[in-house]
Amino acid sequence: MLAAGLCLGMAAQASKGPSAAAEPSPASIVFQILASELALQQGEHGVALATYLSLAQRTQDAAVAERACRLALNGRAPRQALEAGVIWLAAKPESAEAQDIVDSLQMLLGFHNDLRQSLLARRAKAEQNGETSLAAFYDRLAALSAKGPDPVKSVALLESVALDHANRSELLYTRAMLYERSKNFAQMEFLLRSLIAKEPNHAHALNALGYSFADRNERLPEARALIEQALQLLPNDPHILDSMGWVYFRQGLPRDALPFLYSAYERQPDAEISAHLGEVLWQLSRADEALAVFRLGLSHDPQNAVLRETLSRLGIARKAVLSDPLSEALDPSGSP
Repeated sequence: MLAAGLCLGMAAQASKGPSAAAEPSPASIVFQILASELALQQGEHGVALATYLSLAQRTQDAAVAERACRLALNGRAPRQALEAGVIWLAAKPESAEAQDIVDSLQMLLGFHNDLRQSLLARRAKAEQNGETSLAAFYDRLAALSAKGPDPVKSVALLESVALDHANRSELLYTRAMLYERSKNFAQMEFLLRSLIAKEPNHAHALNALGYSFADRNERLPEARALIEQALQLLPNDPHILDSMGWVYFRQGLPRDALPFLYSAYERQPDAEISAHLGEVLWQLSRADEALAVFRLGLSHDPQNAVLRETLSRLGIARKAVLSDPLSEALDPSGSP
């Protein structure tokens, strides 16, 4: 159905206007789309992608470019996906999905100048449309910045786009988390305290600061007080429950940590929460339960840095976690 729809749409569009020498004919378009879909069915993903991308470049058609972009994303070809995505967005500028894909790929591939110019233009338009539009723009900017593989460059991009608005609450939090990723803990703490001074009941800022202290095994009484305050504000938040369990563990109270970590794990059994709960169970000599928790965490995110570091530090082989024989769990090399 997809190939037929594309063929009909492209053929109809090509037949509307005068044909230039460089433009493919409607019959050629239909043939290339069908040939590409046949190549996909035969497992020739690269051939199909190359044909769709070439056709998108020549026709500048939104549907063809979208198909090329999705094929490139599925084939883990980000540069080709970006090339197709730019054509898709130019042909269909109202598409939020096309814009999100282009933004994400430009961030991933380091096309920060192109991305900055696009974001500045959208910021100016959002300002003209009022505070609601501007707030939505900054929410998207914060989410986009958090995706960047290089936190230092992400901070630079965010601040160069936000300009005089960089101290808005939603951006303060994102900047703080980016500084935390780059291990600039002093700047992270400064920004989080600035945010808490503006919004004393900002539960996620309170939790982030407390968790950072607990994770580095520093200022544990203050960490616990911050996390307790956050938990009063959001008693069912899995990240805050996880932080509460982790600070108890850091204070040498693993049994007190368990109820909080189990509660967090039940609500959101992601890799980082699994790492914390698994480590506490392991320290309490409940190895079977710990391995089961580690296994679920690996199934969610096998490359998670916190979980990998935990397994390495505890000397647990990742292959043993996945296969689950306890007798093989101890890894003399200590590498997951």
